[in-house]
Amino acid sequence: MDDPYTFGAIAATNSLSDVYSMGGVPKTALNITCWPKADLALPILGDIIEGGTEKAIEAGAALVGGHTVDAPELMYGLAVTGIVHPEKFVKNYGARPGEVLILTKNLGIGILTTGLKFDKIGDAVLPQLVESMTRLNASAAAVMLKYGASACTDVTGYGLLGHASEMAAGNDVRLKIDSSAVPYFADAPALVAQDTYTQAYLANMTFLEDKVTFHTDSEAMHHILMEAETSGGLLFSLPAENADAALAELHAADCPEAAVIGEVVAGETAHIEVF
Repeated sequence: MDDPYTFGAIAATNSLSDVYSMGGVPKTALNITCWPKADLALPILGDIIEGGTEKAIEAGAALVGGHTVDAPELMYGLAVTGIVHPEKFVKNYGARPGEVLILTKNLGIGILTTGLKFDKIGDAVLPQLVESMTRLNASAAAVMLKYGASACTDVTGYGLLGHASEMAAGNDVRLKIDSSAVPYFADAPALVAQDTYTQAYLANMTFLEDKVTFHTDSEAMHHILMEAETSGGLLFSLPAENADAALAELHAADCPEAAVIGEVVAGETAHIEVF
């Protein structure tokens, strides 16, 4: 991301998602920055922090300061503190057999941003990506709490299946993913066909080797489900009877692409099956 303000907004949105995925409410945020002062002009840092600050304000969190260190590579994010009732927080495991899985944002961010980097796709797609990466998961978190989510994770660097594997392992359940129901950016399959992927995808593929069984031969879906995401949506499980009402509220809020993508079934060991 070349625009400093947008870079800061994306990083902040991603940082805030850890609180939302637990059903929490962000309260404070602290800027954490590594800055290559010999290579980048200081006003760029101001734009980055402005982007992050505005997202913190949108989330209702007070920006309480920060730390900046001289470093050879730029890094920026927020250390976020939130609050949640000790008996009501949502863990990244605990999904129960009979529940369904809901994903709230499109997949494919890692694929498309890599495509942009190597000029394999036009800049016209960039606003779609920025909208997704800077959309807070606040509405998604409120809906999952309202309709009784038992487990939730935000979808980031480990990809959908990497984060889903944590949900399965924590409660020794099997997750069945319907790949035809998974929302993703329309340009992703064509980019996969052009060998567009990140190093994170390769690492995720190795990590998931014995944790996932694919019943589909679609190479595009293999990539989309395992590719790293930046500031992705929430993946949560909730009672099947609440799914329609939850989706209706998600669509009416700011998650028009939200979809039921699978189910939780009983199993002797944790595993994921993709159909």
